[in-house]
Amino acid sequence: MRGVLQAAPVYDAFVGTFGFAGVGRLRQRLVSHLTGEILEIGVGTGLNLRHYGPGARVTGIDPAPNLLRAAAPRARGYDLVLASAAALPFPDATFDMIVSPLVFCSIPTPLLIPALAELRRVLRPDGQLLLLEHTRTDRPWLDLSIDALAPLWLRLSGGCHLDRDTPALLACAGWHIARHERHAYGLYRLLVALPSVPIISHYAAEATPHAESNSERSVALSLPDPS
Repeated sequence: MRGVLQAAPVYDAFVGTFGFAGVGRLRQRLVSHLTGEILEIGVGTGLNLRHYGPGARVTGIDPAPNLLRAAAPRARGYDLVLASAAALPFPDATFDMIVSPLVFCSIPTPLLIPALAELRRVLRPDGQLLLLEHTRTDRPWLDLSIDALAPLWLRLSGGCHLDRDTPALLACAGWHIARHERHAYGLYRLLVALPSVPIISHYAAEATPHAESNSERSVALSLPDPS
């Protein structure tokens, strides 16, 4: 679905308006401390790449060639790959961390579960999925406005779902949310998710909740506390 956010200059200008909600600060908190092999999905025009520290070896993917071309001057030597999160061209257990900055709102609905299965496949067993997402807020007065705007924005933006409930999606697809922070009245969430079912290469088309949980697992979460 084509929309205004598929044009790189519009994408940059629009995402730049998120500064009022502190999104730039949240992007930095999400990734500045990371080290090792990092996969960033939905790298877009590369707005997130400047926030990585010297110990991060980043591979960024995006399905839009024009956005990847715009990201090239910001790449800092990182690898940029044309790919969809639902069909990743990497071997199993390649990455220490996977970063998703404002991505799951725009993944087409039929590809959500396949994408989460692919992320699980390429993530190392002790790895983590770090997300910054805009979502429903659980505040009725605000969610009414989001619901009213969602159909128009879906068409105008080219596929961004304002009303997607990403935490519920993660739980349904077999991920354990180990950390969950709300910002800007709940419009934005910082999430740390752990795979709570065995890694498999091919996932069913639909998700089912799984009885296993990582609630007893001791893990050092890769998200620094707010200063």
